[in-house]
Amino acid sequence: MRVGIRISSLVPSGLVIESVSDSFDSIILAVRSEGDAAGCPLCGARSPRIHSRYDRRVADLPCSGKEIRLRVITRRFVCEAPQCRRRIFAERFGDDILPTRSRRTARLECIVHHLGLALGGRPAASFAKRLMLPVSNDTLLRVVRRRTRPRTEPLIVAGMWRARPHAVANDEAPDPDIIMRRLRPRKGP
Repeated sequence: MRVGIRISSLVPSGLVIESVSDSFDSIILAVRSEGDAAGCPLCGARSPRIHSRYDRRVADLPCSGKEIRLRVITRRFVCEAPQCRRRIFAERFGDDILPTRSRRTARLECIVHHLGLALGGRPAASFAKRLMLPVSNDTLLRVVRRRTRPRTEPLIVAGMWRARPHAVANDEAPDPDIIMRRLRPRKGP
């Protein structure tokens, strides 16, 4: 019994397949955005007027033992808002589909991030190679560093210990008067 794969299930939502090219070890899908117009990233005005097109090469999750590569046809639009400084802009696909300036889809980026968190550099890279994910150990660590969130509350200096400041979070900080008394210079020789 032969089971077929729907080609449309290979691409992230929001993209439409233009053409398919199948080779021995990979499938190349030419895709474009579903929408007819795009919003200017500077002023937010929607524009249907296309200026030009260009291709982006993007890696995606593998399927059935084959590497999936997307050739994303990205359109450049003309912003027709008179007050906007940006005349030409490229369409955005959304951070949940294809982040800006990314060479991997959001779903592949998520898998790469979790592999980097779970296994680290070299072990994650060798496991990713088995999963047919095209990433190196440095890329895995770079993705983990980029996606970690910085602390939201600023650190304050709570005191000095052997000439090194001791930093604690705001919710752990003692009374400010106590801190100022400890940090005042002492009188005497």
